[in-house]
Amino acid sequence: MNSLPDRLRAAASAALPPGAFLRRDRGDALFITNAPRIDLRADRAVALLREAGFTCVGSGGLLRLWPAETWLTRLEQAAPDPPDDLCRSLIRFRGMSPDGASLQLFALGLRCLDGGEGAARFDRLLRQRAAQCLRESAMNPDDHPRGGGLYACALLDHELEVQHR
Repeated sequence: MNSLPDRLRAAASAALPPGAFLRRDRGDALFITNAPRIDLRADRAVALLREAGFTCVGSGGLLRLWPAETWLTRLEQAAPDPPDDLCRSLIRFRGMSPDGASLQLFALGLRCLDGGEGAARFDRLLRQRAAQCLRESAMNPDDHPRGGGLYACALLDHELEVQHR
């Protein structure tokens, strides 16, 4: 799993026009690129990045990229047996569609795995979100449950703990 950020970077890079940069985002996205400035057909770059499994938001000639649901699904499928207690407690969310908050949290975890700082912050935010989703599920069992993507985020959290031992 340690190579997941590398696989995401390779997939995004392959979808970019020659000469475009791809950098780790300093905000809440995973990557940022200047692809629209290199290839003036920005819609083409966005389409290629979506095919590669990214959600894109453009602003000022730049695109910010988040991993799409397919990346979370692949990670969850690759780890059917939870490796720790947190993962075991969140396995109930495996296979559920993530919302924007989970995708942002997943991107933060990937940035941390990719050498960025904030592993303790990621762990805290994951546990807070998990508690919120578990509370909401208990209070409103008939509603559509939230929390999709939390199992994938817990798997990233586990990998971060393994790296820092």
